Amino acid sequence: MYQLSFSGFAQSFRTMLEVLRFLRDDTRVAAVDAAEIALTFFSHPVSVTRFNGKLTVRRPGTATTLFLSLIDEIDAAHFRPSFATLEPWQIRRERWQLLYLAFELAREPLYLFSSDQMAQANEEAAKSGRRGLDLFELLQDESQRRFGFRYAGPILDNRQSNGRHEVHVAYALAAGKPVPQAVIDDYASLSKFDSDLQWAKPLLAVPELRGALPLAKLVPLATVMRHSKQAITSDNAALLAMVMGLAPKEPTTVQVDDLLYAKGILEAHSLPEAYLKPVDVGSPTCQFAEVLRRTLADRSRDNRLAELEKARKSGSISARRFQLDSQLAILDHGSHTHTFANECAKAVQTADMSYLLSIFDRPHDANRASKQAVREVFGIKLIGVRAAARRRGIFELAGMDAAQQAEWEALSVSQREARRVAREVARAREAAEMSRIRTQDGAVVTGAQWVDSTIAEGFSEIVAVRQGTSVRYALADPVRHLQVSLRANDGTLAYARVALEQRAS
Repeated sequence: MYQLSFSGFAQSFRTMLEVLRFLRDDTRVAAVDAAEIALTFFSHPVSVTRFNGKLTVRRPGTATTLFLSLIDEIDAAHFRPSFATLEPWQIRRERWQLLYLAFELAREPLYLFSSDQMAQANEEAAKSGRRGLDLFELLQDESQRRFGFRYAGPILDNRQSNGRHEVHVAYALAAGKPVPQAVIDDYASLSKFDSDLQWAKPLLAVPELRGALPLAKLVPLATVMRHSKQAITSDNAALLAMVMGLAPKEPTTVQVDDLLYAKGILEAHSLPEAYLKPVDVGSPTCQFAEVLRRTLADRSRDNRLAELEKARKSGSISARRFQLDSQLAILDHGSHTHTFANECAKAVQTADMSYLLSIFDRPHDANRASKQAVREVFGIKLIGVRAAARRRGIFELAGMDAAQQAEWEALSVSQREARRVAREVARAREAAEMSRIRTQDGAVVTGAQWVDSTIAEGFSEIVAVRQGTSVRYALADPVRHLQVSLRANDGTLAYARVALEQRAS
């Protein structure tokens, strides 16, 4: 038994690992000077010190012997009391974690032992042909020998190893094993059953559910009830277990949802609050806007209903979700506003060709509802025709003949080219702005400023001068036959090119 005390505090510990955990983690001792802490083992003093700012202990003996003594203590006190090996779910959580604290400390040997103790241990390991003392592998072997598992943890019913204590407790509760109440209480106020173990939470509070269902049925049941915001209690556990007897051997959550809904345990999904309020859909500005809103709403509804039918047939959504989402699709149809339809109608009236082409000049399967509205109101076919005919139809929609179309497109090409040149100039200038050049008068300017001033002085051509196997570029004045060097790495070459291109255009 270890007795630890300092000003205003005294506590007993059964194992050294518990002492070390307290010294490392407890805030009450964090700021206490090591010299003020008294630690004894059956009245024999144990030295408390600090290593790298952390409180620890120093004891005489070899590193291997001292480390194995840590395991001896938790083995006798918690893992195999009375020489009987306990299952993980029979051990208290904090006691189980002592073994994994030992694995953690095995990676910090100088926290546990002095430099002299480690040097001696490494010497002994070398004599045996090993590179040095490996506490982690030593503990792996020792844990396997004593407890039947290594760092990865004991094997679960699913034939997979797991070192998380809560996983073993969850599986034991599901199987109806006699998990001690003290172990269950360890988890009553913890969130360790979150994430992948949320299905096990009801097992903590509902004894009637433990062992009542195979895991393959328990997990989807708990999942469906949680998502439906319905608790599993001692009052309904027996009914749920009986109903789940009708489920397939390994049901999906959709199958469980359908079963519970059919038996009246789950209610239909209620409409979201947003759907209980009226929506102002606005008014159409013309017949085309009215037809366009209708065709868009119809297509959106029909597509959504088809998706839901497919999902329901494949078993990926429950009957409740299918009913709710189908109802929402119908309600969305009625709340589809005239905003886009009115914008599109305005674009037709004002011959906003950039807008109209972005909507209608698309492949056959794109924006079909909008194209159908054009056909219905104006008689212009935009589906199932060649790209050129479709584009001509869009200009016709705006009241423009072939000559007007050609004039618009020619202007559009020149505008696009101007925007392209402007973008390239901006990018090249930004790069050239990052470099610095010293002029002949000693002033320091940016690369962009230097190029601009040089071009303004009459240097209007870029020439390539071969020097051996390399090529040098220069900005030339064809009148005065002068040249100044340009460099690619400082951005002046690229900026000079686009700046001259912009001038030429």
